Amino acid sequence: MHAAGNNHAGIPQPPFSRGLTTAVPAVHHATLFCFDGAMTDALATILPQRSDADRPWLVWYAPEERVELSGHVLAMWEAKTAGFITVESRPGAPVHVALPVHWRTVTWCTGTWAAGSPVLLTDGTTADSLVEAGEAAAGLSVAMEAGLLSEEAEAQALVPAASLAVRWPGELPPLVLDGLADLMTHPDQYTGPQVPGSATAILEAADGRTRALSRDELVSGLPQAGTGPDGPRAVLVREDEPLDAVRGVLAAWRAGRTAVLLSPDADDALAGTAARQEGAAL
Repeated sequence: MHAAGNNHAGIPQPPFSRGLTTAVPAVHHATLFCFDGAMTDALATILPQRSDADRPWLVWYAPEERVELSGHVLAMWEAKTAGFITVESRPGAPVHVALPVHWRTVTWCTGTWAAGSPVLLTDGTTADSLVEAGEAAAGLSVAMEAGLLSEEAEAQALVPAASLAVRWPGELPPLVLDGLADLMTHPDQYTGPQVPGSATAILEAADGRTRALSRDELVSGLPQAGTGPDGPRAVLVREDEPLDAVRGVLAAWRAGRTAVLLSPDADDALAGTAARQEGAAL
């Protein structure tokens, strides 16, 4: 499938440099230790690193669009996102990710975890449920629509949906950051805090209550995906809910497979094309 908007690098570049490979410094995931021995973080072990450049880790399919990202490129997005969060938010504060099923949602989640912060999901149009539950407000809120940003968050950022965008299209609301152009100014490598597997990965706020899921619990609860040497080389991820989609991507990575993420706008024909081209089972 060769569709308009096909981008193998996954990084927005000026028209004259698209398709070129840029050498970037490596990101190193820290090994955590305590006095009793190794302190494990199951989530960190399955996230891509700079050395993972030999195959695609994430392929995004939407109508008229295909975006392929290697582990090397994903690690760069993770580093830039973590740097952005570190500058714009207080340490460890929840990051309200009000994004739809999209490849950018994956990079915002992995960047949040690299920064040592939990991803906040809510049941409403804003993160007010977190405040209603007696918790501190989100440090940062990101969305693709201004109306989905949390009014309670300390900082807000809008993220364009277009994969080849280099900035937010149009005028930003007052005090709202550009979640792409401002993010891209951050370094390609990031040294994050030491975070144990017991730290919160997902924080859900609904009806005045919160539910926390640790990093280890997130990984242990992932579905099985394409296990075994004779399994498909890729896993098709077709979900309507962002958290379910991210879990599907993580499950594919844990199994050593490419995650083929479908837009909710993808029809059955596109799903079949993606499965055939990427070697995934329907």
